[in-house]
Amino acid sequence: MKQISVFLAVTLLFLCFPFLASAAVLGSNTIIVGTESTYPPYEFRDEKNNLQGFDIELMETIARKLGKKLEWADMPFDSLIPSLLAKKIHIVAAGMSATPERAKRVAFSTPYEISMSAFIVQAKNNSMKELNDMKGKTIAVQLGTVQESFSRSIEGAAVKTFQKFDDCVREVILGRADASLMDIPVAKKFLEQRDFEGEIAVAFKQEITGAGKAMAIHLEEKDFLNAVNKALQEIIDSGELQDLQNKWFNN
Repeated sequence: MKQISVFLAVTLLFLCFPFLASAAVLGSNTIIVGTESTYPPYEFRDEKNNLQGFDIELMETIARKLGKKLEWADMPFDSLIPSLLAKKIHIVAAGMSATPERAKRVAFSTPYEISMSAFIVQAKNNSMKELNDMKGKTIAVQLGTVQESFSRSIEGAAVKTFQKFDDCVREVILGRADASLMDIPVAKKFLEQRDFEGEIAVAFKQEITGAGKAMAIHLEEKDFLNAVNKALQEIIDSGELQDLQNKWFNN
């Protein structure tokens, strides 16, 4: 009788396993969020080393609506999708563009923002005014970003990659790169930083992808994706998303 009971228990476990696997994130009290903290105003660390920014607050708002706690995993940008695929994190909140290429590997939430990019140059060498001027130039970009992909498509351009965008900006200031390419809100924040103030300028703005920014989730986590999208829609409908955009992008 005991053997039969054990057999039934094991059978039920296997029958229930697909459900348990699909509910892995929603069944947990804590959501592990991957980010890269050198991309203000989306995500950065303040003087006390606390995570701040648009994506940080947006993810915190989503977590409250889902009744979950958050655990942040700060890592290089090009490690975020591999970590998600390996299920070391549950979601990516890092100003990530939902490109078709990335969508082959991960699921994306409803896009929450679309922004243009900008080429950053030395303030004293602001002679580049359009994309044709970037031909044959050296461009510093963050590894694994859409800015890297776009820069590599420019005729004759030499692309230098770094883990952090502030290192890209320093390359420009030191004259080891002609320009760096980043989202406009990020460019504005770097222009305001004490270390870079007066040293850099926006050469021109450039649309590099039609893909909006979104949260990335494992393809198997369909229930979690639906829950995040529902929370995002509530945030959009209530005006909370607009409030966050006004706070982080319009000051």
